[in-house]
Amino acid sequence: MSDEADVPAGGDPAENLGMTGQAEAPTGEDDARERLVFNQSATWGGILPITLLNALLNIITLTLWRFWGRTRVRRYLWSTTTVNGTPLEYTGSGWELFRSFIVVMLFVLLPIYAVMFAGQLLLPPEQFMLYFGLAYIPIILLFSWLLGVAVWVARRYRLSRTTWRGIRLGQSGSANRYAWASVGYSILTSLTLGWFAPAAEMRLTRMLWADTFYGDHRFSVPQGDEGLAGPTYGAFALAWIFGLLGYFAFIAVYMVLVWDTIEAGGQPDFDIVLIVKIYAALLVYMIIVGIFSLPYAAALLRRKAQIVSFEGVRFTIRANTFSLGWVYALNFVIIAGTLGLGLPIAQMRLWRYIFKRLEAEGEIDIASIRQNADKGPKSGEGLADAFDIGNVI
Repeated sequence: MSDEADVPAGGDPAENLGMTGQAEAPTGEDDARERLVFNQSATWGGILPITLLNALLNIITLTLWRFWGRTRVRRYLWSTTTVNGTPLEYTGSGWELFRSFIVVMLFVLLPIYAVMFAGQLLLPPEQFMLYFGLAYIPIILLFSWLLGVAVWVARRYRLSRTTWRGIRLGQSGSANRYAWASVGYSILTSLTLGWFAPAAEMRLTRMLWADTFYGDHRFSVPQGDEGLAGPTYGAFALAWIFGLLGYFAFIAVYMVLVWDTIEAGGQPDFDIVLIVKIYAALLVYMIIVGIFSLPYAAALLRRKAQIVSFEGVRFTIRANTFSLGWVYALNFVIIAGTLGLGLPIAQMRLWRYIFKRLEAEGEIDIASIRQNADKGPKSGEGLADAFDIGNVI
């Protein structure tokens, strides 16, 4: 068949070809849509000089440098994390972290500790212990609530200082609502001997991401509770059962170690040899619990990514027990072997693991996203730092 046979009769071939080409060409809207590709290129060679300098300056400044050191680590990790080839940018400063810490210490924690100290000085010991006993549960609730506020405020600050292609992330919602939810879920977890923990973790995660923005567009999460934590419960059951068995095994070993003294009617003689044996048994117990908790940790990572979407784009993290276990095991060695000074290296390895395994399904019109008018808090993380949870990530 000749080429002319494909040309509709009664029309100019050139015109018809032009019309066909116009009909098949993608629209401008399709051209603007992108598939998100994540990558992380942080290296030991990049993080090690920052870690060593931070360690030295923390020693010289009696840990005051940690605010600026944390900022340097974040800038490095953010700058080596790319989405479609464009790196993230961290715009926070050490001064913002330091200022927030001072404000929290002066106006939140100092008054609380001052009241407790004054009570010890001004009241008889018996009366102070009576009042302290009556106030024990309210004090626990107060600090649990403050911890929830700290988590929410710290996350809002980090998001507001994170930009991609000049558009910043953000978080709305209520710190008070999140904090009370955290307190309530903690109580339910205790009452259920830990079995509510996966549901609590996933509901708190949903609460945070439901109020998260990129520019003027909001992330989406499931609305209902049904099935939210379901995929994580099998792995959690494994961790719970072996944690309980390991605990009974540790108690049995402890009783064997001190039984001779107890049987003789005396108090256990905690000499150095006995103490070493007890701590060795405790270490074995912690390792066993850690190993059997790895499937649950991987399941949580996968599930948290699955419930989040953005403008129709869904996310997955290819986390599994063995790869995540290697990250945690080496991180433990790094932190323990450096007495905590190698924490930025450990955090870099976990950050890199997540973003190298993070994938997105679907396309998004990035050009339609505009800047969020909310610039975020002027300072942040002071409360998180006071609770020692103001880490890099």
